[in-house]
Amino acid sequence: MTSIRWCAVAVALGSAAVGWGQAQLWGELKAGKYAVGFRALYQMDVARSYDADYPATGSTPVKKARPIFLAIWYPAAAPHNTSMLYRDYFRAVSMDSPVPEFAQRLRKFTRDMACQYILGKEFEKLTDEERVAWDGLLATPVFATLNVPAASGRFPVVIHHAGLGGTFDDNSVACEYLASHGYVVLSSAYQAADSSMLKIDGDLATSLEDLAFVLRYAATLPFADVSRVAAMGHGYGAQAALAWRARPGSPLDAAVLLDSTVEYRPLDDFASLKASLERNRNSTVPVAVLADRRRNPHWESFDPYLQFAARYEVAVDGMEHNDFVSQGATGKGAEVRRKYEAICEVILRFLNGYLKGDAEALKSLRDAGSPGLLQLASKPARPAPPTSAQVAKMYVSEGAENLHALAALVKGSDADLVVGAAALLFEGGSTREGASLLMWAAPILPDSADLQRALGNGLLAMGDKAGSRKAFEKALVLLPSDGTLDAGQKAETRKAVEEGLKALLK
Repeated sequence: MTSIRWCAVAVALGSAAVGWGQAQLWGELKAGKYAVGFRALYQMDVARSYDADYPATGSTPVKKARPIFLAIWYPAAAPHNTSMLYRDYFRAVSMDSPVPEFAQRLRKFTRDMACQYILGKEFEKLTDEERVAWDGLLATPVFATLNVPAASGRFPVVIHHAGLGGTFDDNSVACEYLASHGYVVLSSAYQAADSSMLKIDGDLATSLEDLAFVLRYAATLPFADVSRVAAMGHGYGAQAALAWRARPGSPLDAAVLLDSTVEYRPLDDFASLKASLERNRNSTVPVAVLADRRRNPHWESFDPYLQFAARYEVAVDGMEHNDFVSQGATGKGAEVRRKYEAICEVILRFLNGYLKGDAEALKSLRDAGSPGLLQLASKPARPAPPTSAQVAKMYVSEGAENLHALAALVKGSDADLVVGAAALLFEGGSTREGASLLMWAAPILPDSADLQRALGNGLLAMGDKAGSRKAFEKALVLLPSDGTLDAGQKAETRKAVEEGLKALLK
């Protein structure tokens, strides 16, 4: 396998036009109207601790602010004659770093994982022949230029999250390609919370905080329009994008899932992700889901969580997991490369449709059908469920005989819808109506610990201590098995219930 990859890399580099990065690494992809700039920098997240200079085994770690590495591809003001070389992506990791020890570790990790993706080995294990191919790849021009001025205007934002074992640059071709078509693309290292290793470890809480931090930084860029935001992820990174999309108040306008692996296994195998999705089944954020047809993706796994969103299911025939990113496809033959390029083209049309309002792009996706390199099916969104404010209004204004329609809506939604509606009634001074809504909804959503928690608080505010205690105690019984709450949310609910029980003693 390694020799095949080496030959593919050597042939690709040998046949490419010298000095033109698009021809060498992009294949037949067509650049947009913009040149591409690239920047890399570090920010420090003082809200979280991290031992950036991880000491030798046995030493006492010293907790410092979490370093956030940021890589940014953006539309550039004008073409330049000094394109970066591929090796410059690795160099960028340690350039002007405020955390030099961490940066050196991250640079080595980034290089080793690129070797693993492209040649199937870590750098130290390469043969002499493979070193020649690797050196040739490092000397290959890419489409981006370092630190050039941005084009005028403000552009939609795409935040990329790599998969387990992935790196910030593992899909650099797609990042460059999107930037050339008028997007600001940001990526990061998403390293584990435990500073003993740099691999992305699948902890959604860490990823979600990093993603939010990256978006906050994007808001400081004068050329980034954070009112139009998409997330794009590969493997576990796709799962993180899906979980981010499911957060109440999510900033996302679209999500791209590149071979998330959820399509091939029972969703119960992804307990943390499932809990995140259960937290908000009502998201209307559109999704493009891409997977390998030969591994028999079960698209229906997403049905309960994407029913109110437009969905595009893209099946690619005969793609291995890492072929969905540019590093994985680089060491493969022309057929895989062309399929990867077709994936990039689908992503661009999807983002153009939902971040730029390009109706023709969406029409081309809906009309694509199954010819060519990809099989594409689109599923329209069901009508969106009501908001909490609408539920509150419906409950107060409708007579008891007319609540059967509202009951059907509540039954098909998560408890947040009702809890939020009751909170609005409480805040507006309608305490009795808010508690009544929760009592009415409790039999419809009998497994929700958070609904019982809210009911306990409502009854306590009304002076019904016996009813309040009963609701709080039921919340504690339901809490361990409530699949709509992740570990952090369960801890928050338990704390709120315990505080309510203490208040009953006063």
